Amino acid sequence: MTKPFPPSKWTAVEAAHLLNRAGFGGTPSEIEALRALGVVGAVDRLLTGDEDDDLFPPPPLSEPTELHEEMAAMRGTSDDEEKRELRKQRNQAQRQQLFALRAWWLGRMRYTPHPLREKLTLFWHGHFATGYQKVKVAYLMWRQNETLRAGALGDFRELAKQVSKDPAMMKYLDTVNSKRQKPNENFARELMELFLLGEGVRYTEDDIKESARAFTGYGLDPRVMAFRKVPRVADSGEKNFLGEQGNFDGDAIIDIIAEQPECSEFIVGKLWRFFVSDEAPPDQIRALAANFRGSGYDIPSTLRELFLSDAFYAPSVIRSQIKSPIQWVIQTARVLNAPLPAPAAMEAALKQMGQIPFEPPNVKGWPGGRAWITSSTYLFRCNLAGYIASGKAPTLAGFRKSIGPVALPLAEIASPELRRDPGSLCDSIALRLLNVRLPDGDRKKFIVFLQDHGDLVEEGTLRDFLHLVMSTPEYQIT
Repeated sequence: MTKPFPPSKWTAVEAAHLLNRAGFGGTPSEIEALRALGVVGAVDRLLTGDEDDDLFPPPPLSEPTELHEEMAAMRGTSDDEEKRELRKQRNQAQRQQLFALRAWWLGRMRYTPHPLREKLTLFWHGHFATGYQKVKVAYLMWRQNETLRAGALGDFRELAKQVSKDPAMMKYLDTVNSKRQKPNENFARELMELFLLGEGVRYTEDDIKESARAFTGYGLDPRVMAFRKVPRVADSGEKNFLGEQGNFDGDAIIDIIAEQPECSEFIVGKLWRFFVSDEAPPDQIRALAANFRGSGYDIPSTLRELFLSDAFYAPSVIRSQIKSPIQWVIQTARVLNAPLPAPAAMEAALKQMGQIPFEPPNVKGWPGGRAWITSSTYLFRCNLAGYIASGKAPTLAGFRKSIGPVALPLAEIASPELRRDPGSLCDSIALRLLNVRLPDGDRKKFIVFLQDHGDLVEEGTLRDFLHLVMSTPEYQIT
């Protein structure tokens, strides 16, 4: 059992920390509302959330029947030039749909009333990493996103089984082409190495081969773009896997892996590094993993224990995690209660910062941690902060000239009365953006900056001050 966090120590600092890690941050009023619930009430509120599917209908995407007809048209022509033109048109249309899909998901992260579910959907996207580069169908990337969201707060074993039959994953790791006569080992290998156990943990090359046999016959019905079992190419023979024998199918393989204690420890370790810190204490991981297995791999109960643990609120953990690019842009919009930059600006920004949804670098996902910050990406973050705070069109390299400004609610961020008191204004902005009071030395420098611009902080100075605080090293962590 992990040591619980004492409810008497629950303050706005811990509430902000929970909202940042279990979501994408929030305004001072949202933090206060969470603080008022107490630590148990706050955690339970984030775990349940409000249903929001009706708030975010998907963007227009080519339906499976349309995609099937497009493929049939390409196969039906013997004219190479016509075939190239049809393929070009299809690729362009799919790419535009991918841009719309990306804007849809980023908007959902920004405005969802259930931020933990979206944060977990992002986590599982990086864990079960699948990229459009190979899938090349926006509809399938959307379907996988929905699968991850539906299973984000459920039974992990069931989520893994759903992912194994997900058409995007099947195309990405080639189970769609795996047959009894020639099993493809890509998914079987990554299932153990990256998804369930960890590299070289417990399994052997023979286990990979036997597992690959169990995933043969996983097909895709092109008319509906959905999983179907194809018995004639499936290997129904006996397999020897992790010391067990039987006529195992893919689901049975996942169940056997989940019985290994290393599986729960591997998943809990990844959850710890995502939500808490890069250092995962072995004793904490073992305790959480034992409860994870005991709960039947129930994700909500495990996260509840994690978010109520004393370790989650340790001083060394609070404000110690480097924001991922997605966390940076979504949290910025949420704490300022502002809209996201235009989709074209988001595309350019996330590309330069190194995290583009639906396009992870490889099957390992994004490395995260210190890899998020280099001298060039830090400079870009500062420049991006300047664009957001300025109220002007961007002048950043790679941004279209047609992109407009971001509308900030300046009167909400700093009322006219607050702008007449540089000290109070400094403290208010610091608490909103950093969730802490500034060290005395930094606070004095910032107050001098505000005082140098007269008795009343005008709009331009307020924007410059927001840019200044958002460009600090402290703003890059959460």
